[in-house]
Amino acid sequence: MASVSSQPQFRYTQPPSKVLHLRNLPWECTEEELIELGKPFGKVVNTKCNVGANRNQAFIEFADLNQAINMISYYASSSEPAQVRGKTVYLQYSNRQEIVNNKTTADVAGNVLLVTIEGNDARQVSIDVLHLVRKPFTFLLLAKRGELTSKGCFQ
Repeated sequence: MASVSSQPQFRYTQPPSKVLHLRNLPWECTEEELIELGKPFGKVVNTKCNVGANRNQAFIEFADLNQAINMISYYASSSEPAQVRGKTVYLQYSNRQEIVNNKTTADVAGNVLLVTIEGNDARQVSIDVLHLVRKPFTFLLLAKRGELTSKGCFQ
């Protein structure tokens, strides 16, 4: 069935890449759904889900460039569009050559470090001490009197 959308299913603005950019995904699409979509064409080595303002975009990275080319070529010549949960998915080569997931344990939901320093001795705690405390975490956000800074100092 051809796509009823006026948007083209493919945009050839990028040279071939083993990373594909997918648009128009169902909200909160899962990694498993992306892997299933790519599995017939090769080994999916990485995914990045729920990106974009509407969380309806994703990236699939194949082990080999030819696998990504095969997926794009298949859907470009098929009368059946790529679909996830019955929704037409638009494919294109990404400008990325690999997916870099910058997730650390600090990015995982529920892992929050909150440091509260109270009392008259609070000013004696230096920023260096706070950096030592947060070392396992990638980002330090400091708050004092309702003002936030990530610049490494209290405002």
